[in-house]
Amino acid sequence: MGQAFTQELKQFELTLTEWRVCVALFHEPQQRLADLAMHTSTDPSTLSRTVDGLLRRHLLIRGRSNADGRALALSLTAEGSELAQRVIPLAQLYERIALANFNAEQSRALRDGLKQVFENMALLDPAN
Repeated sequence: MGQAFTQELKQFELTLTEWRVCVALFHEPQQRLADLAMHTSTDPSTLSRTVDGLLRRHLLIRGRSNADGRALALSLTAEGSELAQRVIPLAQLYERIALANFNAEQSRALRDGLKQVFENMALLDPAN
């Protein structure tokens, strides 16, 4: 699924990691890099390079956090938000196809189970 979706993202000139950053910030703006790393399951060094590229392309902006004026936070620009809104229907199509034979309870259980796997694996992260 990831490989097929990555191919689809080429028409938007996005990588899968760039898409994860954009959609995470679309749903929750004003994220610090550490929070974004957790929400995108991306290694911080890879994420830093990805964010730098998105900043250069004017899809993201970096500014002071509303929650903590001392911290820097990332948000989508108007252009970045518009791009995310164009890609979301495609992502939703992929999700519908992937979960086509799952009922609502099975889909919820799958999401909960995957979330738990990620939380469990975070315990092995030396940064925690």
